[in-house]
Amino acid sequence: MITTRGKLRPTYKQVLETIRAMSPADQRRLRAELTKTSAVYVLRPTGSQAAVRRGRRLVAQIRKQVSASTTGTLEETMQRLRGRSWS
Repeated sequence: MITTRGKLRPTYKQVLETIRAMSPADQRRLRAELTKTSAVYVLRPTGSQAAVRRGRRLVAQIRKQVSASTTGTLEETMQRLRGRSWS
């Protein structure tokens, strides 16, 4: 059994502080490696009423999909989705 102490995932602030502590050459190398990956954008959600309504509509759709496809126990569902490797 593996046990850990503390958080496993660093926060954005911790990552930013670590990067700022790196030498400029290491920062450039890191930036060059990151440009090789596909672009991923994480934006803070807007608090507009339209965004809230859209989010609620999506939640309703997801709930319908989950309730329509939920049959059996978690164990049965995972075996069906992942095959024999789950058990």
